[in-house]
Amino acid sequence: MPLGSIRRAIRRAIRAAGRTLVVGGYRLLVAIGIASLVASTAGCYSYPARPLADVVPPAVVSVEITDSGRVALADQIGSEVKRIDGQVVQHSDTAFRVMVREVGFLNGLTNKWEGQEVTLRPLDVKSLSQRTYSRQRTVLAAIAVAGLAALAIITKGFGVLSSGDPSPDNPGEPPPET
Repeated sequence: MPLGSIRRAIRRAIRAAGRTLVVGGYRLLVAIGIASLVASTAGCYSYPARPLADVVPPAVVSVEITDSGRVALADQIGSEVKRIDGQVVQHSDTAFRVMVREVGFLNGLTNKWEGQEVTLRPLDVKSLSQRTYSRQRTVLAAIAVAGLAALAIITKGFGVLSSGDPSPDNPGEPPPET
């Protein structure tokens, strides 16, 4: 094989490897970004039940409403309210104010709210759960992201995720003659 054709073959191989590395690097970066976003929004928090007296602003809470609370809140929120999710903005012994993010109804429907404030009395509250950081869920989410990244690297290394299209420098095998 002449020296010129060996050099051309080496250059083509280096260019193809460079393109694969750049495109694969972007794909990997995007995959890791998406996996991180999913993990950060899907887990990392839990909602354990808390006594009303232990909740202080700016706690994020989910409040189950009593029957008498549904009647009292019907004018402000609507009838058949089951749950109110939001952030506590003020708390006293007789009431607390919540900046509402979402309202859940007895029929299973929910409405997103834009931060309107609602005052709740202790007798309106059936149960209260406060959003807290969960170390266990965070570790599991981090392991899942690392596993997805490792899987993406391994499968790319074996060519499983490649498009199957031959590179422009190497058009592939010609069809057999008949």
